[in-house]
Amino acid sequence: MARPLISVFAVEDTAAQVVWRALPGPHVCLSAGDRSTSVTAPPPAMLHRRGTPDRPLARARRPEFPLFGGPGAAVIEGLEPSTTYDLVVATPDGQESVADRFTTLAPPPGRLLCRFATVNDIHLGEHRFGLLKSIEETHPLPPGLNGYSHRCVRAALDEALAWGAEAIVVKGDLTRDAEPVEFREVGALLGALPVPVEVILGNHDARDAHYPARRWLAEYGIEVPDQPWARDLPGIRLVMGHTEVFREKGGHVSGQQRQQLAALAAGAPGAAFVAIHHQLHRWRFANIYPPGVPGPEANALLDALAAANPRTLVATGHTHRHRRHSHGPLVVAEVGSTKDYPGTWAGYAVHEGGIRQVIRRVAAPDAIAWTESTATALLGLWGLWSPGPRAERCFSHRWPAAA
Repeated sequence: MARPLISVFAVEDTAAQVVWRALPGPHVCLSAGDRSTSVTAPPPAMLHRRGTPDRPLARARRPEFPLFGGPGAAVIEGLEPSTTYDLVVATPDGQESVADRFTTLAPPPGRLLCRFATVNDIHLGEHRFGLLKSIEETHPLPPGLNGYSHRCVRAALDEALAWGAEAIVVKGDLTRDAEPVEFREVGALLGALPVPVEVILGNHDARDAHYPARRWLAEYGIEVPDQPWARDLPGIRLVMGHTEVFREKGGHVSGQQRQQLAALAAGAPGAAFVAIHHQLHRWRFANIYPPGVPGPEANALLDALAAANPRTLVATGHTHRHRRHSHGPLVVAEVGSTKDYPGTWAGYAVHEGGIRQVIRRVAAPDAIAWTESTATALLGLWGLWSPGPRAERCFSHRWPAAA
């Protein structure tokens, strides 16, 4: 199954993000109903793979079509909630085609109270991607251009703030190898943000028990408590927990931490958002790679949270993919990485009666050019498997009625 050339990646109640691998003309109009946006094809990005020459990635993929530029993204705004639209692509010579069909979300009930965003698996310090680490950028990079892991998270944060995020939660795997220089790069990046930042450590950040990661982050004003903690925003409490185990890829939630997380969720003035790094397995043994929190621990945690506060959304990272499922009244969402396909960040709009999640691709040209190239990992299966269905990335969830 081939990935579409142009498609709608993200939907909200009044907006949709359109992404493309290349465009059918140098200037294109994207429209949905009576709303439209005009885009210009960016220059093709160059990618170097070991053993192959540099080449424009988007053109190499579909040589039989007269395509222009490289990958990109744009947002169509001003749409109606709960409405089905055709995405129409029009070129200046009058050619039109329907590229996709989508339905905007229904907003949760009540007033909008706040917005916040999350990123995870940023892996600062990484220089190659793929099972064989064969996907890499041309070197040396142009003067003043940071590596792809830095560019992608920097753009994700900028775009989340422009979207309206009033706080940022970073759900682990800040670094590639937990080196001091990587933590200090993370600290400088996150410490300069104009909104509150909460940081959770992941398995990549826990490779040496003697490395004072928390102290290095504290140098930049980022405090990472040893035990679960919380931050209250209008209408919701952000609850952060740690699942990392030194030198282990999988995660762990102790009985003590389960009780602490449940107590923090129970004490929320309204709903709760529980953020951890590792995904929660349904069974004792992992049925997908990489391993997360084993099923018995995961289910015990979800049962405790459901009993403590059924108005809870649990969000994880680690898998670099996008999925969601329910556990009783709870919604459990996995969110992908900023730095490999599809390259995303998550936004949450909190209403009086529910919450809306939107997963957008990082749209900055020098970020999306890189993440698009990584779709070829695992013989192209990564590009099909990691995004997940759009309905599992973008959804509205009504909080259950109070008991």
